[in-house]
Amino acid sequence: MLPYESLEKFIGISTTITIKRNDHFVKEDDICRYIGIVKSGTLYSYFEDSDANMLVNELYSKQSVITSYRSFLNEIPSPAYIKAYSDSEIYAIEKKVYRELMQYQEWTLVFKEISDELFTNKCFKETSLIKLKARERYLALLRCRPHLEQDFPQHLIASYLKIRPETLSRIKSVDLYQDHK
Repeated sequence: MLPYESLEKFIGISTTITIKRNDHFVKEDDICRYIGIVKSGTLYSYFEDSDANMLVNELYSKQSVITSYRSFLNEIPSPAYIKAYSDSEIYAIEKKVYRELMQYQEWTLVFKEISDELFTNKCFKETSLIKLKARERYLALLRCRPHLEQDFPQHLIASYLKIRPETLSRIKSVDLYQDHK
């Protein structure tokens, strides 16, 4: 999460975008025109594999930084979709405004904090997928995002964790059983 001062600064110059449930913030192969912070609602980023299976890459809720960053920075097609799971509002800055603001050191620092957050989230996920077992990944995710299960259905969380929904159910039922011993 961004520091309060940076968040307030970002909100102060942003416009609010409304995205209805099942609509997209960006689609695969479109250029992402915004970098934003979720004001309300929930969204998720996903890829489709060659068999059209959905592979969830990120889950966004209130105060999450949201963008297809590579697409936004380089003005190239997005490799993924970002879709609203629920009606959502996003504080957003267009690429043109971003370029103008990057000329000022105070804004360069705000955007560095945003970049650092995106990078840290990516590293956390990548490391946990390599080093942690499914149950450990699930528990680590809940520690970082305690409201996740209220925000998203089990199949999206399971896809994000790179496990089957049945595996997630089994992990949760084992944990519930152990808590009642």
